[in-house]
Amino acid sequence: MKKVMTVTIISIIMMVGCSSGKYAEAIDQAVKQQAQYQKVLADKQKGDVESTYEKKDSNIYVYENGKYVIIAYKPLKDDDEIHYYTYKIKDDKAHYLENFNTKGYTQKHEPDYKEENMDLEES
Repeated sequence: MKKVMTVTIISIIMMVGCSSGKYAEAIDQAVKQQAQYQKVLADKQKGDVESTYEKKDSNIYVYENGKYVIIAYKPLKDDDEIHYYTYKIKDDKAHYLENFNTKGYTQKHEPDYKEENMDLEES
């Protein structure tokens, strides 16, 4: 019985730990694009915008088996407003969807994967 419990626990840990691996490439592509966007934004808006994007300070959601990656974080200094950026993954590249209704989409769909590094308060 003890062996069965040990094997079960190890299996669960491996499944949870490896789940992001399935979407790692899509997430990396979106994160790379977001970092570039944040740098351009900071250069244009001197002072009000964080100079860099840090993955560790954001929430990342993957939908439709890696088709969409949504990044949520606070890009502005001294501002608690969370901004959402949606990327469509096509041909192993992330393409920013400027006019995508992210909030509506997330209310109607469940993520396949989520990495939550900050608390989001629903408003």
